[in-house]
Amino acid sequence: MKITHMETVKDFAQLGEQIRRIRQGRGLDQGQLAALCRVERTALSRAESGERKVSALELTRIAEALDVDLIDLVARPTPDVRAARRPVGEAATRNEREEVQAEIDLDRAWRDLCQLREAGLIAPVSLTFGGSGLGSREEAQDLARRAREHLEAGSEPLDGMTDVASRLGLWARTTPAQIDGRSLTPEPGLGVAVVGADVEPGRRRTTLAHEIGHHLAGDTYEASGHYAAPREAEELIDAFAAELLLPEAAVRRAWDESPSRQTLVRLAGEYRVSWSLLMRVAQGAGLDLASIDTTTTPVDADFYRVLGARPQEDVVPPGLPRAWIQACARAADGQLVTPRRAAEMTLGVLPS
Repeated sequence: MKITHMETVKDFAQLGEQIRRIRQGRGLDQGQLAALCRVERTALSRAESGERKVSALELTRIAEALDVDLIDLVARPTPDVRAARRPVGEAATRNEREEVQAEIDLDRAWRDLCQLREAGLIAPVSLTFGGSGLGSREEAQDLARRAREHLEAGSEPLDGMTDVASRLGLWARTTPAQIDGRSLTPEPGLGVAVVGADVEPGRRRTTLAHEIGHHLAGDTYEASGHYAAPREAEELIDAFAAELLLPEAAVRRAWDESPSRQTLVRLAGEYRVSWSLLMRVAQGAGLDLASIDTTTTPVDADFYRVLGARPQEDVVPPGLPRAWIQACARAADGQLVTPRRAAEMTLGVLPS
């Protein structure tokens, strides 16, 4: 299987780098990992520096101790992807450790995607827009409108965001890592994203919309992406996400028909957006909210009064799009992958 933008370690020095980064990401020192693997600490130190060969048995023990698969140790992103990732040291912070876990899951998602692509079950989405970054709020909103045109969604509420993202070529899943979201788009129209499973349910939808913005803008793994991007750049991605989830035109139209708090509650529920995002969009749309209580966030009772139901939770773990699960099922049916592999690729959705 060809995995673009991934490479196999070429020598023991590169293997040692992989082991060291994941070890540090797990918050283990060399002595602790050596004890788990039943090797001398000095032997592990020499292995991490590339001065000592690692046997297959030792590598298996290391993978088990680090709670990763063997392929997580012997496959790694190409230099352009690695350049966007923060270095991790021996005194890694909790946030740095969570980032490493997110990177592991993101790389796994990309390897899974490449396998389905090689089988002819998933292909890049042809996009005639995006890919050149964002220079202004107007450009961000225009990119969101172009995305909605591609989805043939008009200004109506979008369906589940993992399905929406897949139709734009971004294949998402949740991760146990304590992060908001991360994405990787090695080529136009084909990428992967992970969203923190423990993120507050109402924020997962916005987080994935944000990652779609990175995916379409074309900045998901460059050094100027998530980590080092100026605050202004992230604010432009936020403007994209807001317009994608809740178009200003829809807010103006609803407000013109009935300028009331009830209308705002209905919009928040139907479009499944947070109250804070709705307020930002309303202000950007120029609504006069002086006579409306905008500081009190709606509760379930408010949604029941207006809609008869509370907003449906989105990006529910494992957060896989339907098309992904179907592709994995077809791969198993066609004996292109084993049932166990299909279960791994769907994070347990399909039985093994």
